[in-house]
Amino acid sequence: MKHLMIFGAGLAALGLSAPALAQETPGEAVEALYDVISGPVGEVRDWDRFRAMFLEGAQMTVLAPQPDGEDRVVTLTIEDYVSRNAERLSEMGFTEAETRRQTHVYGGLATVLSAYEATRADTGETFAAGVNTIVLARQEGVWKVASLAWRSETGDWPVERAFETQ
Repeated sequence: MKHLMIFGAGLAALGLSAPALAQETPGEAVEALYDVISGPVGEVRDWDRFRAMFLEGAQMTVLAPQPDGEDRVVTLTIEDYVSRNAERLSEMGFTEAETRRQTHVYGGLATVLSAYEATRADTGETFAAGVNTIVLARQEGVWKVASLAWRSETGDWPVERAFETQ
């Protein structure tokens, strides 16, 4: 279930402390997502800020690779994610760092492919990598998450494959 615990281990701590609704560009929205879930051991994440980053009714979906090569797909509400992960994220302490991004914007709609690596706060060990697919919508001048889906990297599906032209 560690795939459920960390979104994608998909989102990077860039040392930002921006207010919840300061996402004036898709890039700022993605950076804020990584920032809000990352932190040292014992730090309670700002879950009100996290909630404010999502549109009402937004969903989070994890595709958890299984030994048979298939993905187990689990869809969560924002509250599901918070209730399942708040305590564990605080106890664990980690930083998710974005390693690559591809953004497509069409009016007030943006799709962001964001590769990440997750590093343990206590050991500095990279324990996960993968790709987040983030759909953003601009609402009242602010970019908010409409949906977020992620998948961890495997030998058959390295991060680089997500950025190949099909």
